[in-house]
Amino acid sequence: MTTPLHSLAYFSRNRIQGTPPQVEAEIRKILASARRHNASHGITGALLFSDGCFAQVLEGELEAVEAIFESIQCDPRHNDVTVLHVHEVPERSFGEWSMAFAGIEGVSVDPRIGQEALDGADVLLTSEAGQALLASLRRIVHRDDMARRDESPGG
Repeated sequence: MTTPLHSLAYFSRNRIQGTPPQVEAEIRKILASARRHNASHGITGALLFSDGCFAQVLEGELEAVEAIFESIQCDPRHNDVTVLHVHEVPERSFGEWSMAFAGIEGVSVDPRIGQEALDGADVLLTSEAGQALLASLRRIVHRDDMARRDESPGG
């Protein structure tokens, strides 16, 4: 029997201090670590950093997703960690990436996503915010991936 896949989406506020280049360097460290760890634990997903906020989708077996999320909740670089959704999914949205990335500049998080969740939105509203985040990340990651392919030699 196959273990079901789960998707967890969350939003948090950045607590990394420093100049913009220092913050960017720290986020790149987070991303490199996530990619190594996720690949070895069957986790895929996408991370967005913009406007001082993180938004992330994690996909995989529930136990592995929950373990990673627990470490994120305890990470002092995150504040106001809010789950937007966690549920079983039929397939991965980011199956090609141990951790896709969008952000730093040029991409804005819809402030309503985080604000609704942080203001104690009910489960339905939070679930809708999670689905909106998932759809936005899918669109951004796939768009950026296609742009990189088009820019590569022979692409």
